[in-house]
Amino acid sequence: MACAAYGPGATADPTPSARVPFNSYSGMPMPSLEKIGSGAYAWIGANGDSNAGAVLTTNGLLAIDAQQSERLGRRFRAAIEAETGQPTARLINTHFHLDHTAGNVAFADIPITAHEKTLQLIKAYLGPAEGNRWLVTELDDKLLLFFGSNARELVPPGDPLEPWFLQRLTGPDYGSIDLLGPSDTFGDRMIIEGADGALHADYWGPAHCDGDLILHLPRQKIVFLGDLLFVGRFPWLGDCDLNGWISRLDRVLALDIDVVVPGHGGLSTLKEVANFRDLLGALRGAVSSALASGKSEEAIVREIALPQYAAMPRYREWLPANLRAVYRYLKRG
Repeated sequence: MACAAYGPGATADPTPSARVPFNSYSGMPMPSLEKIGSGAYAWIGANGDSNAGAVLTTNGLLAIDAQQSERLGRRFRAAIEAETGQPTARLINTHFHLDHTAGNVAFADIPITAHEKTLQLIKAYLGPAEGNRWLVTELDDKLLLFFGSNARELVPPGDPLEPWFLQRLTGPDYGSIDLLGPSDTFGDRMIIEGADGALHADYWGPAHCDGDLILHLPRQKIVFLGDLLFVGRFPWLGDCDLNGWISRLDRVLALDIDVVVPGHGGLSTLKEVANFRDLLGALRGAVSSALASGKSEEAIVREIALPQYAAMPRYREWLPANLRAVYRYLKRG
């Protein structure tokens, strides 16, 4: 299996894995289950959709993220339980975005854990709800929960990007979303005893959003990064803390890691982490230089290009909105 990489001429060494086919059928791309260690699995979304994972613990399976719909969440749960012969005992969410949490309802019978900021943000956006369960039907709420609190500012009504987002958020899986929030939360760290070494769930501060978790299996040299890492496509920045995001990736790069599971894209290594950190740095550096020379937001959107990343999927569509996001982030100081 070849890992995708960033930048001109970038390559990556293959990462050993065992593919476990599950419920695939001809002509339709499907997610795949990859064994990445002893009792550790990555569920790789089709066509760059969100990834998930699973780790065998002393109390059963720990599922990591729940996919972007109840249908996919049930498929993911069935796959990991069929492969391991173990029941799922707990789900942990790496962050609150719906492409990782809309499938939580497929795990309604077990504890769902997340960082305390994850539940706080859902409640701040949607209001309190009995049993931490919401029915999300309004387009603007879906935009916010998928793409960040500033999604409507970056993609206002009539924007050329709006049809893409409208298409993304419609269809049978997204007409109404039954969102089940975490049943329990924690602060900076939680340690779960795995069948082959402890799993460290760490919060290092706001980054791609607030509440991002880094899930690390030190003995197996595996890390699940959620949406701290996108592989194979240009990222959506939304309302990220860009400086925090780059800083968190620098900290990941100091770990002793062989296998990295990104939030989107194929299995990776620290090389992809470094390449993605450099991409974020290139965006920040280009906008910072333009700001220092007195450029306006419109001039920045019109004039800045990152040709070394121009061949990446979604670069052309998402660069203008990302430039606006970075400009506004840096202006706030």
